[in-house]
Amino acid sequence: MRPMIITALRRAIGAVWAVLVVSLIGLAAWSHVASLVVITGASMAPAVPAGAVIGPAAVDPGDLVAGDILTVKADNGVILTHRVTRVVDLPEGRFFELKGDANATADPQLVPARAVMGRVDGYLPIAGYALALLSTPSGLVSILAGLLMLLVCIWLLEDIEVGLRGEVGHPATPKAAHGTPA
Repeated sequence: MRPMIITALRRAIGAVWAVLVVSLIGLAAWSHVASLVVITGASMAPAVPAGAVIGPAAVDPGDLVAGDILTVKADNGVILTHRVTRVVDLPEGRFFELKGDANATADPQLVPARAVMGRVDGYLPIAGYALALLSTPSGLVSILAGLLMLLVCIWLLEDIEVGLRGEVGHPATPKAAHGTPA
């Protein structure tokens, strides 16, 4: 192979490696600073796709209106992200009727304001898959092994590049003998 192609390939893999490392560190830091939720179902597609990460922002239930996307935590611990279709004020307090954008009908029960974790103002697509991997030991080992593999590829391409250039001091290039013949 030509040295230019090897150099370009090494630099491309190096850039991918650097972006992956920075992204994973940023995602891990973000997950420790904010309460993140990974969207596992497609009920909110296409507005919020499966595999997205959201960070529900705290909000006063009095400020919520129909059309807002909420993340709620049910009494049984299930976390759900759906759109508000109706706000209902009852003697017991404020309640919300929710519906997934991809669902045909609204959720069967009204959700009390106390269950609201926050409003969803944005999301990071696909990052939920990486966050889910980082949260398991086998996933963490897999990601680290992949990064190590890319690093080894960079080193191997660097060695090939040096060999093709014929730089002095590299094992692929014989060293000149110094001194006078006997």
